[in-house]
Amino acid sequence: MQNSILKPALVGLVLLVTFAGGIVSAAKETKYVPKPSSLEKLPAATKGGTLITTLNNNPKVINPIISDDANSRMLEPFLWATFFTEDNDTLQPLPYLAESYVVSADRKLYTFVLNKKAKWEDGTPVTVEDVKFSFETLMSPKTDSAAMRSYLHGVTLHEVKDGAVTFKVEVPKFDTLRSLYLLQTIQKKQFANESNFNKARGILQPIGNGPYKFVSLKRDQQVEFERNKEWWGSALPHFRNRWNADRVILKIVPDANLEYERFLKGDLDLMTFAGNSYEVFARKVNGTDKGRFADKPGQGKLWTIVDENKAPRGYTYIGWNLRKPMFNSAKTRRALAHLADTKEIAEKVYFGYAYQSTSPFGSLTLNSATDLRKPDKMIAFDVKKAVALLKEDGWADTDKDNILDKTVNGRKVPFKFELKYNSNNPARGKIAQILKENFKKAGIDITIRSMEWNAYLSDIDSRQFDAIVMGWTATPYPNPRQIWHTDSEKNQGSNFGGYSNQKVDELIDKANVEFDLDKRAQILQDINRILYEDQPYTWLVEPKAMIAAFSPKVRSSIWSMTYDVDPPVDIYTYQQ
Repeated sequence: MQNSILKPALVGLVLLVTFAGGIVSAAKETKYVPKPSSLEKLPAATKGGTLITTLNNNPKVINPIISDDANSRMLEPFLWATFFTEDNDTLQPLPYLAESYVVSADRKLYTFVLNKKAKWEDGTPVTVEDVKFSFETLMSPKTDSAAMRSYLHGVTLHEVKDGAVTFKVEVPKFDTLRSLYLLQTIQKKQFANESNFNKARGILQPIGNGPYKFVSLKRDQQVEFERNKEWWGSALPHFRNRWNADRVILKIVPDANLEYERFLKGDLDLMTFAGNSYEVFARKVNGTDKGRFADKPGQGKLWTIVDENKAPRGYTYIGWNLRKPMFNSAKTRRALAHLADTKEIAEKVYFGYAYQSTSPFGSLTLNSATDLRKPDKMIAFDVKKAVALLKEDGWADTDKDNILDKTVNGRKVPFKFELKYNSNNPARGKIAQILKENFKKAGIDITIRSMEWNAYLSDIDSRQFDAIVMGWTATPYPNPRQIWHTDSEKNQGSNFGGYSNQKVDELIDKANVEFDLDKRAQILQDINRILYEDQPYTWLVEPKAMIAAFSPKVRSSIWSMTYDVDPPVDIYTYQQ
């Protein structure tokens, strides 16, 4: 399970360069201009059948305004439309809930005209009042949506009239357009009378405007949807051969081995192999069960795909609570990074399907500093170097109990801390155990604590932790404000470690108003270098590829696209 709120920050605008179906110009307003989409060329699909796949935990909520976990996010495309969707081969925006947009010449006004055919599943039209209510709820400090608000910093609702809604921003940012066009709208009448939106009864009883209707959530069992056969979006050309299954069942299966056994039995149609299941893929799919799998589809067998596409890879990390005296020194944190054996983690936990991470922006992308991957810059496992750095920073075993200590504010602090991870992610448990053994070599005592997912998230939101093993997803054009800006620590924001660096804040603010993507990449590289020096996280590993397995029941001639991070379940045909 990954943190996933990074989704909104993806594509920026470039001066005088064709983008988003239009020409961006400093002197003229920008209008959306339709362009052919690769999604219109998808193979003809047959509607019907049932898709059965998995979630690895219960979703916290079924509501796009306050969802902040990957399982909740995975449900949203089934139920809610964004203003625009995207072509995952080109990242080109495509009309959805809105039929067009206009950006003013000074980039301060963003107007979206709603599709007049857009309807809620109960048959009522989607209105600008729904949009207004959704935006105002999202932006309210009373709503648990701090992470999402970080992408809309400074945005206000300017005008609502004649089926159009206009947003205003005093300081335009590179991702303002995309952050707005990926907003999802909830139905006002379902929530308008709720006194506490965060606990509203509709959170788990959604009324959507997307391709599916919500049927049920059975905790620890499954989530079920049924295709809305009257869905208004079917008329859009890029949806003609998408969202094909009549029923979608997402089984909640926390254990990768159990998921694999159910897949072998035919209880599941597809399985994605990630952190928890690389061992299954290595030992079984490529090992004892290799004869049960074909190399390509259409042979009447289970088969697999390993796709090293252009999608930036998310990363696994150790997050330090910088409010704790053990972790408030960058030199100490660098020492701790030298105690994290990423090679051992990559081999023993991820079975060679991962590499060492050096950046929060996708280590191998143009947004990350390539010099940090040179042998003399990349932080390597080195106990002697770690011990030396700890000694320089005042840590010593003064009472000869084999645990380092240090006097902080007149009080002796032993180097003991609790490392938390979510219990449904045994890969993180293995990482924690490797860290415990290696940290002990330097005189640091780790207590490992496994927690139920929602309790784990609650402790993170309330900052009740010493250190955590966690993960973030990635985007091609990231906005670091969500995690790394000082302001993002407030109101349960995603800067839960409490990192604050004035220079980084200045660079983030500078990057976010830079519309030239090459120049912006240079700024992000500078941010990357500072973060890697400060080590507010210890970056561990990133996956090498998207790996998935399919049953013969699934048919298609296209199995993934350039920027897919998971199998695109919306483009396949499912046989009964």
